[in-house]
Amino acid sequence: MNSGKIVAGLDVGHVYTKAVIMRGQEILGYRTVPTGFDAVAAAETALNHALENVGISRGELTGIVSTGIFRDMVKVPPLNVTTTVPEYVADAKGAFFLNKNSRTVIDIGGNTHKAMHYDQNGNLLDVIQNDKCADGLGIFYTTIAKAIGLSEQEMSELALKSTRDVSIAIQCALSAESEAIDLMCQGVDTADVADAVSKFMSERVAAMCTYMPLTKEIVVAGGLAKSPALIKHLSSLIRQEVSVVDLPEYVGAIGAVMSYEGSQN
Repeated sequence: MNSGKIVAGLDVGHVYTKAVIMRGQEILGYRTVPTGFDAVAAAETALNHALENVGISRGELTGIVSTGIFRDMVKVPPLNVTTTVPEYVADAKGAFFLNKNSRTVIDIGGNTHKAMHYDQNGNLLDVIQNDKCADGLGIFYTTIAKAIGLSEQEMSELALKSTRDVSIAIQCALSAESEAIDLMCQGVDTADVADAVSKFMSERVAAMCTYMPLTKEIVVAGGLAKSPALIKHLSSLIRQEVSVVDLPEYVGAIGAVMSYEGSQN
């Protein structure tokens, strides 16, 4: 791997678009912006801000690699993406880069959650993704946090203070949102509602994981990986220890760069 090459990775998702700038195996900088209704504008904004943060110009980039659900949409000027990488491949490569002992990554994102199993080189072996009914869990989490009047991080911290086991026994995220709001109207303690939301989401992810063997070590990626309450429930439900990688929301963008670098050698 040529350590002098500077490559940008873009993970263009349903909710957020992430950009990371790397030189070889060194992460120089990164930035996240809402995707909104214009994936191209979001990708360019994230990339430009990431470059500005590290004092690097667009012309110094050897390549720009995109992944995520809208990865093909950003293959247009002024971005001129060099190549694209499927999100499953990028997730596996990124998780392996961040933890060389890992063999499974569970990615809990804004609109989808999925699990990837990979080999000792980070090459994808198997993948499983949530069914349609469980779409939007991350959006659901953000919506509930706003309804409570908290940030996502604050809601996660509040959930850890729960003293009562409250369940949201509904399969659909939309119906679960209504039930969570109803619980608050009934006077249920906010910490208990926050914990119930975290548990509900963990149950959906754990249910998906039953369809694929989870090979150790297991790591968690995605923006919701930063919720200690969710991770606590997930570990308990799948009965295995899990850890959160550094920069969990940038795993896809990092993996896109690593996939590109590997193809150049």
